[in-house]
Amino acid sequence: MAKLFFLVSGENPTLPFSEVKSILSAEGYDYRVLGELTQLLRVEADIKCAEAVKFRSALAKECCLEIFSCGAAVDEILSNARRIDFTQFLGEGESFAVRVLRVRGCAPHISCLALERNIGEKIFEGVRKAKVDLKKPNKTFLGVLTGNMFFFGLRLAEIKHRDLLERGLRRRVFFHPSAMTAKIARCMVNLAQAKPGNLLLDPFCGTGSILIEAGLIGCRTLGFDVKRRMVEGSLKNLRFFGIESTVAVADARFPPLHVRSIDRIVTDPPYGTAASTLGFSTRDLIERFFHSAIDIIKEGGIICIAAPKNVGVHEIGQRCGFRHLESHFIYIHRRLTREIAVFKYGGYG
Repeated sequence: MAKLFFLVSGENPTLPFSEVKSILSAEGYDYRVLGELTQLLRVEADIKCAEAVKFRSALAKECCLEIFSCGAAVDEILSNARRIDFTQFLGEGESFAVRVLRVRGCAPHISCLALERNIGEKIFEGVRKAKVDLKKPNKTFLGVLTGNMFFFGLRLAEIKHRDLLERGLRRRVFFHPSAMTAKIARCMVNLAQAKPGNLLLDPFCGTGSILIEAGLIGCRTLGFDVKRRMVEGSLKNLRFFGIESTVAVADARFPPLHVRSIDRIVTDPPYGTAASTLGFSTRDLIERFFHSAIDIIKEGGIICIAAPKNVGVHEIGQRCGFRHLESHFIYIHRRLTREIAVFKYGGYG
């Protein structure tokens, strides 16, 4: 077990932290949370987990092995840097770079460039034949100023999310204005702690956003939609991204499935002006979905569902017999804030 820190997206205050923790749980890594600061999550975990987060995460940006942490003061930072034996992290003759990032205007009195140079000098002096290479270094050291603190570590993984951009809505074969973005779909799959080999259902699959992301991390996927046009469009998108999935015309209220056959359910039921609920209110549709889900999901199975905040999806799920684990709220526009809620059926798994 090692001390690690994750630098995450600042677009939501809670979602990125939960996504990282859910990935660690899904991939079987034991971890202990050491702290949560603005855009920075500190954990104690196996160093190998960095690759799992890099592969799966939609909202993490960096993972580092923590070398030291201290207050956001130059003297204190350099004093700590002087005490570190950097030969533990950098071999003789290896090249390195130092990067310092400031989160949300933390410590405006500190020059990030000057701090990079000063820490770099300490590393250069302490490691025989070390070389500075700002373009393609063998090792990158990352400092983060956040919450009036400074965290310094060795980069284990940099997460650029180019693949999510390549799966943007306008790059798909079949487009619909109500479709969920790849970023949020991937995040929801992660919040459900989906594991490779799990059978994951999206009973309102639409254009297939959730099925695509689940398929890419190794889940077996199953999607339903009441509209044949959406089913056909979803299949086109899935094939375009090379994903095999079963998609069928079916009603989420009456899914044609065996009892206790589904490991995970991740879904975004229709709502708003661009989507159709076939005459049902969104609240009624979601309630009927939960009543059917309780029969088909396995003991210990997890549901992640998105809905307008005013629907109160967390209350509906609890009334229907599910344990509410967490909720996150995403502001979309003046008339819509989306709640992403996570539930568990039973107490095991």
